[in-house]
Amino acid sequence: MANTIRIKATIIAICTWIFYYWIRRLFSIFHINLPKWTIVLIAACIAIFIAIFIAVISISSFTYKWSNNKILDIFGTISTRLLTLWVILFTLLLVENVISIRYKPNPRITTWIIIVILCLWIFFSLKTKVTTYEINTDKINKDTRILLVSDIHVDHIYKDFHVKKIQKIIESEKPDFVLIAWDMMNKANYDYSKYFWILKNKDIPIFAVMWNHDMMWNKESIDDIQKNSSIKLLKNESIEYEWIQIIWIIDKSIWWDNTLQENLEKSKIDKNSNNFWILITHQPISLEKLKDYPIDLEVAGHTHRWQVFWLRKVVEMVNDYWYWRYDENWKTAIVTQWIWTWGLPFRLWTQSEMVIINLKKN
Repeated sequence: MANTIRIKATIIAICTWIFYYWIRRLFSIFHINLPKWTIVLIAACIAIFIAIFIAVISISSFTYKWSNNKILDIFGTISTRLLTLWVILFTLLLVENVISIRYKPNPRITTWIIIVILCLWIFFSLKTKVTTYEINTDKINKDTRILLVSDIHVDHIYKDFHVKKIQKIIESEKPDFVLIAWDMMNKANYDYSKYFWILKNKDIPIFAVMWNHDMMWNKESIDDIQKNSSIKLLKNESIEYEWIQIIWIIDKSIWWDNTLQENLEKSKIDKNSNNFWILITHQPISLEKLKDYPIDLEVAGHTHRWQVFWLRKVVEMVNDYWYWRYDENWKTAIVTQWIWTWGLPFRLWTQSEMVIINLKKN
């Protein structure tokens, strides 16, 4: 017990020192002079806050109580944003500090550079582009238009901001159907499900898959989405829509002991079918792993296209694909860079996106 307390105290002390450096550097850029004890007190409060945040996250995540407790959810949402902002600012200040070893930049110039970078990151996340892909096939009876979106991450802060964008694109592009590669909610919560009620297009079917953010879901929120919108939630199953077969398998981040083959068999994939098969998955699967199955198109999200540039290599290491279109073995995989962001609304060299897929009959 004593060792545990000493370890925790040491970690908090180290974090306090890091925050002290960061806060002092930040205040110096803005020409704000505070006593050292004041900065130490602020740094200690931040370190203790993070320790409480990590403890609450750990307990609530494993007990699945996070999404059922509104106060905890709001606390987690705000805390995540603040911590993300701290990491970004700390990184920018660290770069500035390294540069200042050799050069002495003007503090005001440094301040404006940081502000401009943050403004650009916010612009790229709020400005949504529409990317169009075309696939030729002889498995369809007529040309088909599909809208693909992913990772909406609705929560107490962002609410229905991007859901309304999806509705507008549906009205303007008039797709034959819509595919949502999930993460519709930051964590499935009944308070969030109401924001999807505006997606009630009786003439345009909407198919969606769940997980990984939505793995902490409650049944009421899922039932509410299906009841009050046009969204059909696929749960390890396949469904036929005209001459197209849409199949979904559980997200590979939580396959546990199951294999890809077992999950596809649970979804009742028919290897002898002549339909055009579309696989919706949240986390992308390489086409090489699907070569023995009659899947013509795979759509996915999850990777966020690294969102912040220094995370790109990490994203590439842990995912089969990270973004764009891939063609192999007469199959196509399309990974969208998603419509929103996780954490703060920051993006760099990547943009909020919705995808239009045009299936052209040969």
